[in-house]
Amino acid sequence: MTDHIASATGTNEFADGAVPESVTSSALHLALIIIGGTIGFSVFIVAAQIGGALGYAQAALAFALGSFVLGVLATMTSYIGARSRLSTYLLPLYAFGSRGAKLANAAVAISLIGWYGVISNFLGQAGRQMLMDAFGFTAPTWVMVLIASSLMIFITIRGFKGIDKLALYLVPIMLLFLGFAAWRSFFAGTGAPVTLTSDFSFQTAVSAVVGSYISGAIIQPDYSRFAKSHSGAIWSVFVELAVIFPIVQFLSAIPSVSVGNPDLLATMAALGLSIPAFFLLALGAWSSNVLCLYSSGLSIATLTDKINLQHIIFVIGVIGTAVAFAPAQGYLVHFLVVLGVVIPPIGAIYVVDGFILRRFRYSANQIDFAWPALAAWLCGSGFGFASQSGFAQISGISSIDSLIVTVLAILAFTKAQSHLFR
Repeated sequence: MTDHIASATGTNEFADGAVPESVTSSALHLALIIIGGTIGFSVFIVAAQIGGALGYAQAALAFALGSFVLGVLATMTSYIGARSRLSTYLLPLYAFGSRGAKLANAAVAISLIGWYGVISNFLGQAGRQMLMDAFGFTAPTWVMVLIASSLMIFITIRGFKGIDKLALYLVPIMLLFLGFAAWRSFFAGTGAPVTLTSDFSFQTAVSAVVGSYISGAIIQPDYSRFAKSHSGAIWSVFVELAVIFPIVQFLSAIPSVSVGNPDLLATMAALGLSIPAFFLLALGAWSSNVLCLYSSGLSIATLTDKINLQHIIFVIGVIGTAVAFAPAQGYLVHFLVVLGVVIPPIGAIYVVDGFILRRFRYSANQIDFAWPALAAWLCGSGFGFASQSGFAQISGISSIDSLIVTVLAILAFTKAQSHLFR
């Protein structure tokens, strides 16, 4: 049984301790939260670009392969969360050490805040475009961002219960919108091919798919710790990511491939679907950004015990909103590839630590830096970048290569350390 690191309270979302059985939720609710997180801006934009660059057949294969990698990783992280009842940001305390974990948590928090800013920027542009197309007038993008961000922050401050209710209402609506948009565009499209960039390869596409939700896979313990059963935590995340997620991506790619335009908003406007497209994107942005805020808030909460989680979420929301005013979306694919290399090793390390090294025997850890974990993170990330550049490869897909090297490195370094200090 997991030892509490500190006393936890429901008002602070158990940020510093284990979740009690009395507040757990069903596997169905967990699945809806995960689906809500995957039907978002990153999926729409990345799927459109992959579909436009590779065409239906290769894009479908890239979606399936990348989603399977996510499903396998998220299944293991989800099980650890359900078994330990600890958040993503408490688990690295054991794997990386008390101070080393701060580096890992900061990396995940930065990626989530970056996501929040990129998604909010897209949402502001979508709102501006919708007003112009539907009503003939525009509002400044920053005004749309501020309004939307305020609503996101309000929902997130309510904690897991607020996220649970949001997913329950939004997910069915988003799925209906997505199916309708794909159906209309498929029959209305021209089928014109579109080539975005000559270096957008199949391997890059798979890495982008992994990167589009890799932070979500790593932070699964934040939600699976509320699961009533271990089996529910496993099947809900695997079915969603390995089966439903590639379908969602394929449906998201249909409009761009059919019309021959990688710009999803422009594509939907050309099909006369500006208003439905805006609501689909708005709901997806809302659902995704709420998860970004919640998990990044939990991450920062592990760095200080003097600030309430709700206050942390508010400050992060303000910072993310400020990031949204920069044209960060132009670097989205590159950002995803970097995330697909740097973030997976963190999850691989605390998975190996939980399953193999610690065998779920979590207790107080006084180590400041767990050097085997930090060295494995560095090796895995470094090899991932080498794989992306073509310098050294195992599978040819950088995110998978970073996972493989990280697992081998953490096992080797841990064994070497045990021999040195026997």
